[in-house]
Amino acid sequence: MSARRDTERPMRTGHMAELRATSDRAVTVPVNHHVYVSQCHDVATNLSIEHYLFQKSHPDSTVLFLYVNRPCIVLGRNQNPWLEVNHSLVRRTTAPISPLRTLSDRDRQQDDKIKIVRRRSGGGTVFHDLGNLNFSIICPPATFHRDKYAEMVVQAIRKTNPRARVNERHDIVLDPGEPLNTVDRPGPEDTYRTAYAYGNGTLEPQKVSGSAYKLSRLRALHHGTCLFNSPNISGISEYLRSPARPYMKARGVESVRSPIANITDQQSESPSPMIQSLQQQIIEAFIRKYDLDSNNLYPFSEPPSPAIGLKEHTQCTSGVIDSQMLEIPEISAGRAELEARIYLKIKSGIIISSQISTTSTTTLHHHPDAAAAAAFINAMLLQEPPPKITEIKSFGDLLFRGGGSWGGGGGRRRGEEDIIRGVAAWLDLMLGKEQKAPSIHG
Repeated sequence: MSARRDTERPMRTGHMAELRATSDRAVTVPVNHHVYVSQCHDVATNLSIEHYLFQKSHPDSTVLFLYVNRPCIVLGRNQNPWLEVNHSLVRRTTAPISPLRTLSDRDRQQDDKIKIVRRRSGGGTVFHDLGNLNFSIICPPATFHRDKYAEMVVQAIRKTNPRARVNERHDIVLDPGEPLNTVDRPGPEDTYRTAYAYGNGTLEPQKVSGSAYKLSRLRALHHGTCLFNSPNISGISEYLRSPARPYMKARGVESVRSPIANITDQQSESPSPMIQSLQQQIIEAFIRKYDLDSNNLYPFSEPPSPAIGLKEHTQCTSGVIDSQMLEIPEISAGRAELEARIYLKIKSGIIISSQISTTSTTTLHHHPDAAAAAAFINAMLLQEPPPKITEIKSFGDLLFRGGGSWGGGGGRRRGEEDIIRGVAAWLDLMLGKEQKAPSIHG
């Protein structure tokens, strides 16, 4: 095993190139099933990898992608953040990694301020942390239905908690009541009923997994959460309850609120080892569902080598992926889009001032020309003659209209273009504009 570790770095680079080749349809022998596990815990990176797989994976393939994020709140595509999130509570608190840890100053530095991001799929607002496992399945639309993979995940969860089932909203819930009489108990393959009572005066089912979906002509995406042993379980409802809700009426899809619970009550100083057990159970359920040869899957107990890629003429591939995926331009640009923070002041339909936060936007914060980048984008938003916001068809075209680089003269570098694309895509998404790749001048 030591030899495999020694070759991990060079193999990662080569197999990431193979994933690019696969996504560009360059491989003539498609692999039907892929299993990827992310070792990165950044929500914007993982959502961008997921979106990349949705757009670039072979249209006949089925992909299982598993990831865990540090504390964050993820809004649905069509939701109003002021109705869904308690922003004042989020700003003044950190979300603990573990309830068992006595926090020293060093440990507190590892606890996260809670990020807020908007995903590209619909559905409601959810809370992620290191005690929550996210699953994503990407498949051909012809084989998709909303309960298909919820049933698969229930089979995995039941290895830990037999009370899990799929409800009428396609969520996964736990039945909290007493065991039913033997004659009333459903069979183990029934994923819609359990051997435990609910309703009729007993406790209501508790939600442990919610799902969202995205469909295109070639691909269908089903992704969901699994509250396994979240250390923040008692506070999630407070984070997701806006005090402004009774006083605001706005467009957008509102979340359906339900009582929630963890799949297991067991806690540890680091939730990761316990999450890995659920991760493995979902992978095994995926293998059973498609009758795959598990010998083609690399072990996930340690970072495998090859870390990601294609084994030709095999039915299934697997791999561990991480933030190295940001070397792929589309993923880097997607992350910049999700982390953009832009404030516009509009009067009579015209943008009269703009501000780009270079501290909350990771891509700009670490860019050597962050201040100049923000100044350039602000200047393009305020150019003369000022267009009315209703007349702007695409912010991509608007921001790329000036040509050159923000440093003054010359063509743009790839990193500069990625940042501008990210800002433009975020504005188009937020303001309902035409989303397209901007034309590049100069």
